[in-house]
Amino acid sequence: MTAIEQLAAPETEAESERRTSYLELFFDLVFVFAITQVTTLLLEDTSAAGFARAALVLGMVWWAWGGYAWLTNAIDIESLGVRLLFLAATAGSFLMALAVPNAYLDQGAWFVVPYVGVRVLHVALYVWGLRGDPAHQAAIKKLAPWFLVAPMIALAGGLVDDPVRTWLWALSLVVDVGGALSVGTAGFRVSATHFAERYGLFVIIALGESIVATGVSASGVERDAKLAGAVVVAFAGVATLWWAYFDFVAPAVERAVKRAGDTARAKLARDVFTFCHYPIVAGIILFAVAAKKTVAHPDEALSGAGRFALGAGIALYLLGFVLARYRSIRRIAWERVLGAAAAVLVVLLLDAVAAAVVMTAAVALLALALAVEAARLRELRASIRAG
Repeated sequence: MTAIEQLAAPETEAESERRTSYLELFFDLVFVFAITQVTTLLLEDTSAAGFARAALVLGMVWWAWGGYAWLTNAIDIESLGVRLLFLAATAGSFLMALAVPNAYLDQGAWFVVPYVGVRVLHVALYVWGLRGDPAHQAAIKKLAPWFLVAPMIALAGGLVDDPVRTWLWALSLVVDVGGALSVGTAGFRVSATHFAERYGLFVIIALGESIVATGVSASGVERDAKLAGAVVVAFAGVATLWWAYFDFVAPAVERAVKRAGDTARAKLARDVFTFCHYPIVAGIILFAVAAKKTVAHPDEALSGAGRFALGAGIALYLLGFVLARYRSIRRIAWERVLGAAAAVLVVLLLDAVAAAVVMTAAVALLALALAVEAARLRELRASIRAG
């Protein structure tokens, strides 16, 4: 059986896996709030530099959340002491989230001080929680210096003005990613089901928050047929993004991580979940920006920033899956590549068309690409059953 056939086949393994806890979901709600705050940051400055700075803050927040996803994948968080410290990290994350929209203005310290606290507490909890597992603890200790130096660089950035702040925060993120890549994943043990469930729930919450943000943007708009159409197409877009994640790719990636050997599993989980999910989350944020602009002015042409957010949002979202699938089974999801290209082409060609029309065309092409992919996968599953 080929790699793609293995992933399309029904799951038959009975594997005992860690599951996502209610405490983790509570923590994730706060972090999704922090990530959706990036939308507000972006709307304050829709220049190319503004998009880049928003992507940088998103990267910092995403890296912090991902660290806790790895933490809870590895340690028991049900003891009273760990729960209290985890709630302290949640409170710090909330303080950080409140400052995201003004992180480059007068609230750099308000953003970065709780960010550093959350990052340092993560390392301490990780090392302490693995005290009964010396091999796994040794693995995180190798990463600890990188994960402590990076927040200190970020702290320095929060205490100076832009553009130095931006460069220091970028350096901080480079240190984080560089450390993870240079140290590697040897010694880490991974529960594939927990990762797939945790990241999937995070994506659902992020999609839900984008619906909320779109709804809020419609609160001050006159109720008429144009608004109703814009709201419907924006909701259809979010629903199609949900379809793109949960119809096939999410369970397929989970199976790929499960079936990887012990040595390769942690590295595959790092690449697929930590790295490949970043453009997926960034795509949700950008689509939410385009949806808010569309709902606010459905019969006006989208600005250049709005069209960029729409095209780049769909393209990044789809390309995240393309990267994850290629990393998992070395196959290219051509339907998604074409869907990403079509979304970009639409916003380039329809530069003077009403926002609701542009959004409708982009969402329709996205749905078409996914429908073609779904039909092909159904044929593949049918052939597997017949064989």
